[in-house]
Amino acid sequence: MTLARTIVCLGLAAGALTLSAASISAQDLAKADTGAFPWAEEKWPFPIDQWGTGQAFGCAAERCGREIHLYLRAKIGFCRCATGVSDDDEIERVGDLELIGADYKALASGHPVTAGQMTGRARLYAVARPLQSALPVLTVALANKCDAIVATVTAEPEAQSVAEAQALDFLRSAAVQHWVEAQGGSQ
Repeated sequence: MTLARTIVCLGLAAGALTLSAASISAQDLAKADTGAFPWAEEKWPFPIDQWGTGQAFGCAAERCGREIHLYLRAKIGFCRCATGVSDDDEIERVGDLELIGADYKALASGHPVTAGQMTGRARLYAVARPLQSALPVLTVALANKCDAIVATVTAEPEAQSVAEAQALDFLRSAAVQHWVEAQGGSQ
């Protein structure tokens, strides 16, 4: 085998390994679903950007009290290694609000959150929508070493406190924690 073919084959194998570790498996979700685990995987609804696609999850109203959607992405090497997500400026820098809309404003200061091995901040925003009231969107930005793990959560306005609690429970789940470990970006 020529050196060029070997390099191509190794690259394809590495890509396949990366792809297999890049998503939360349905098997992990099934293990977590004991009736109390309300989240189900959905199709990623956004166009591909520089971070590729992420994973989308939904929590139906009958399971969470209100319909909630959570969009999750890892941004490998995109977090401040020394401090992680320690302030609201870092939430703005690593967050995915632009997926929902370009016209947004913070509704309050962010606050610290933890999810397993990750620490970071959460902050509520209002995203303007044409001919509709603004959509409340919660951004949870967490650090795993030098990597950012970003969750963007949408729910009805009156469901935001429930949405945050449900989203953090999901981010603390074994399925998500296993996924975070599998990302393997920074060491």
